[in-house]
Amino acid sequence: MKLTKTRNGPSTIETMRREMDHLFDDLVPFSWSREHGGETLGTWTPSADITENEKEFRILVDMPGVDKKDIKVNFKDGRVTITGERMEEEKEEKDDFIRQERYFGTFYRAFMLPEKVKEDKIKATFKEGVLKLQIPKAEEEKPKSIEVS
Repeated sequence: MKLTKTRNGPSTIETMRREMDHLFDDLVPFSWSREHGGETLGTWTPSADITENEKEFRILVDMPGVDKKDIKVNFKDGRVTITGERMEEEKEEKDDFIRQERYFGTFYRAFMLPEKVKEDKIKATFKEGVLKLQIPKAEEEKPKSIEVS
């Protein structure tokens, strides 16, 4: 089973949501959510690309500002889960934010794979802010022929 191709870039709905967020941020430059830690501004979700070829699935996840030790990758029942945390930088208390678009805190991504994979051969590498997962496909099981006696 092949993964469904999607177009590059954010969806139309996602683009519209971001533009609306920017519009309201501009109308109310010092919103309640910013003054209370920014929790209600939203959560950070790293962007991911998933590709497939005849041998493997490949997942690339952009995680700028995340330390390798703060990333956990698990695989169970055909589902890859990626969790982690991006720590907030030390900041001087005398600085006031005019606008804050970078999110900090925990994140969670999960991907269901459409085929069986070789769980013991999954590789995860992290370099220059990009997590790369290489997930080899399991060989297709062929039906066993049963002799009728």
